[in-house]
Amino acid sequence: MKVKKIHIAIATAILSLIVIAGCSRSIDYNDGEPVMFSELPKEVQDTLIWWGEHTIVSVGDTVVVELDDVVCFDSDYTFLRSTLGPWITSRGLRRNSDGKEWKFNGNLNVPTPIVTIGDTIYIPSGYNLVTCGGVNPDAVFYRQTLN
Repeated sequence: MKVKKIHIAIATAILSLIVIAGCSRSIDYNDGEPVMFSELPKEVQDTLIWWGEHTIVSVGDTVVVELDDVVCFDSDYTFLRSTLGPWITSRGLRRNSDGKEWKFNGNLNVPTPIVTIGDTIYIPSGYNLVTCGGVNPDAVFYRQTLN
């Protein structure tokens, strides 16, 4: 009797994982249309330049002013991180207006900041494109539309 209950519990858990995996949306952050920094909307360029000029990381007095993981224009997204102990197991985005979530495929170290304008997202092609020294003028972002 105990063995039968265990089998039912395992089958239910597996079925639940299959349903959850089938309903998830994913983002391949290396996919999308490449867009140069200079081709981004002017308000996005100005914001990233401002953040680059005003980012402060001071170890001595623990003052930290850093760019958010998601910079939103005419949209409301939250950057998601799932962890298991000290390890990050997944990253994603949640559109707060309707609760839809997307998980990033592949490498969990998604470059940031991700810029969102409505349903369009711009993901940096690499790391450290926006630093405390400013913005790399040759920076490339990948444009994708979230449905």
